[in-house]
Amino acid sequence: MKAQLISLMLCFALFLSFSTNLSAQGSANVTLLKQLDPYQQYNDCWGYTAPDGREYALLGVSNGTSIIDITDAVNAVEVEFIPSSSSTWKDIKTYQNYAYVVTEAASEMQIIDLSNLPNSATLVNTYTNFVTNPHNIYVDEQAGIIYGAEDFNFGQSIRMISLADPVNPVELHAFGNDCHDMFAQDGVLYVAEGVDGTIGIFDVSNTSVVPPLINRVSIPSPGYVHNVWVTEDNNYMMSTEETSGKTVKMWDISNLNNVQLLDDYLGPNDLAHNAHIKGDYCYLSHYAAGLRIVNIADPTNIFEEEFYDTPSSWGAWPFFDSGKILISDVPGGLYVVFFPGAVVTPTGIEDEVSVATEFELKANYPNPFNPSTTIEYSLGTAAYVQLNIYNISGQKVKTLTNATQEAGTYSAVWDGTDNNGNAVSSGAYIYNLNTEGFQQTRKMMLLK
Repeated sequence: MKAQLISLMLCFALFLSFSTNLSAQGSANVTLLKQLDPYQQYNDCWGYTAPDGREYALLGVSNGTSIIDITDAVNAVEVEFIPSSSSTWKDIKTYQNYAYVVTEAASEMQIIDLSNLPNSATLVNTYTNFVTNPHNIYVDEQAGIIYGAEDFNFGQSIRMISLADPVNPVELHAFGNDCHDMFAQDGVLYVAEGVDGTIGIFDVSNTSVVPPLINRVSIPSPGYVHNVWVTEDNNYMMSTEETSGKTVKMWDISNLNNVQLLDDYLGPNDLAHNAHIKGDYCYLSHYAAGLRIVNIADPTNIFEEEFYDTPSSWGAWPFFDSGKILISDVPGGLYVVFFPGAVVTPTGIEDEVSVATEFELKANYPNPFNPSTTIEYSLGTAAYVQLNIYNISGQKVKTLTNATQEAGTYSAVWDGTDNNGNAVSSGAYIYNLNTEGFQQTRKMMLLK
């Protein structure tokens, strides 16, 4: 155990040594929208979408939390800074209109009210019932529970806390072996058990009792088991080990009593940090290799599809519907990038459905674009064609084609205006080709 901890500290010192002079760059489909570096020494990041649709980055800084409006990412601006105890480590999560922040500098959790954004945010309470200094937290939004990880507090490392009153949390239970990080969904808690080299799986469906252990998964030749994340259908789990040379692993968890290792992946710097899953992709903060986007559509054959390299990436948050992704970099601050695969197709618009291979909707070019982009499509036979542009809320913005056309290849130009000729705002948009028996959807980004 001691050797593992020493190895961990050496790895951490290694990634901190990377200089901000290293140039950040990405693959073809990942585009930098903005970098902000107003402070020194950053750590974690999280995102928040307000009820009015505005998007915010919650950026961990050594002495506080920076709240940044990234709705118009090119013109992103800090709207509030909430000071905290000074610490290298910080973790941030959200629930309803509140942000919860912990550091390893104090046995407390800050509660920040975000309801008055974009005007201001306010520290409304500080929860002080942790026994030791918490390292990570996880919010189960469905259950209204926040879990706190008290690293190395063996036997009571997990704090199960009710958010029935979000401003005044109440502890329900303390349990578990070593815990570094957690993920909860549909009544099951998955725990990265740190120096134990295992993943604990607990039944948390009944909050009135101490959660019983369902299974404990042993990792072959483990490193420091750092985090876990589960697919939306509860069939697969990814785990990271914060130890040089240890791979990110994909597991079949469809049977919690018989968990099977399916495949693994390791970024070019050999040191993974955190994994987050959204749709067919896992978004990895991979320290000196930056953001690594791994295709997990086939869980038995996972592979890196895209990346954005930064000097020392700590966190990556991909859950905005717009396709924006946050990257927090220890020396470099906040990077906001765009990846079309992270755009959430609005309800009611089918995504890439095809029944006739002679028909095709092609990728627009350029993408991202300003002020205009060209969309090409092919028709196998004569057809009545509709080519429409939608915003990410599913509202139709512009009709480019609405006519019967003969078989052949066509192109349409979108100039960033709506049907009334008004310029639209920068952001992610959906374009959809619809004919009788065929439709296909693609995603694009307008920058101004």
